[in-house]
Amino acid sequence: MSLIPFTRWPAAFAERYRQAGYWIGEPLSHMLAVQVETQPDAIAVVCGERQLSYAELDALSSNLARRLANHGLGQGDRALVQLGNQAELYIVFFALLKAGIAPVNALFSHSRLELHA
Repeated sequence: MSLIPFTRWPAAFAERYRQAGYWIGEPLSHMLAVQVETQPDAIAVVCGERQLSYAELDALSSNLARRLANHGLGQGDRALVQLGNQAELYIVFFALLKAGIAPVNALFSHSRLELHA
């Protein structure tokens, strides 16, 4: 498996985040799985009047992950994610993680110059 290039956080920041409990050494997809198992009906995402439980977020993201895999996307691929702070952002983000696709999160204001590799 080839690694996707990335810039590591400075060691001092990383240590501070670990000591504060912000970084716990678990993948985000694992954290979702734990929430689905322990409190599936709890609210995971609020988007205006719309709410998604952890179980719903898990089911929607798993469905999208399968659909992406059916289209040939998977481990080692990258996907540019340029969505606002809405429910679909979290569905897409977790789907990409489940499919082994690295999400590259970008702001709407990013232009071709910032997004060019």
